Amino acid sequence: MLHRSKMLVNSFVFTRAFSEFSATALFMIISCMGGATNDQDGAGSLISSMIYGLATVVVMHIFGFISGAHANPCVTIACCLLGHIGSSMMFTYIFCQLAGAAFGYFLLLQMLSQGLTIGVCIVEPLDSLSNVQIVAIEAFLTSVLILAWSALWDVRSGRFLDSVTLRMGCLVTLCNLAGGKLTGASMNPAKVLIPQLFNGDPESILLQLGGQMLAAFVVPQIWHYAYTPCYRPLLIENAEIRNRYLQP
Repeated sequence: MLHRSKMLVNSFVFTRAFSEFSATALFMIISCMGGATNDQDGAGSLISSMIYGLATVVVMHIFGFISGAHANPCVTIACCLLGHIGSSMMFTYIFCQLAGAAFGYFLLLQMLSQGLTIGVCIVEPLDSLSNVQIVAIEAFLTSVLILAWSALWDVRSGRFLDSVTLRMGCLVTLCNLAGGKLTGASMNPAKVLIPQLFNGDPESILLQLGGQMLAAFVVPQIWHYAYTPCYRPLLIENAEIRNRYLQP
């Protein structure tokens, strides 16, 4: 019986881990493929942002009920800090997300012609922005995303979950429109790191990563202490009622 229970647990963990791997791979392929042929001036920036948001909708619709479809290490870190998953599952998710992003980006490069693979999905901040401004913009945009996920996980939002995938997609689209031309507005360490690793220049995105990780660690604390009420245990004075409700 114990052996069978252990097998079920391992199967459950594997299913969730593979779901995050698949979700991140699919997200990388769709979101980066959409920007490969678009000029990032004018309408091209709008199209890329919409594709980014719609990729979020697709991933959440397919894999959301399996693993949550984080497809983002920042979201997973926040989920762990808020107590919705354990630390071991958090590290498993992050590993699978990075591996899935690498696999998805590799497949994308194989599907594109030689001319389109140059600089695909590479984000570069404006030269006029200071280091502090780059970190601040990425931290702010990622904070908006983490706040949205925190609200989604909160039990008080249970009656507001209709069309949640579409609403999350709209939020991602808006954030990308707002900051896409400034810092890239990826709001996702996997999406910003993996393309740079393939192109051999990971040092260039340390500021974006710093802002994203700052939001991942700070926003859950704000949500917990500022937006979550402290519930007190129910005090039952009558001994008969107390025994009726508290005894097994």
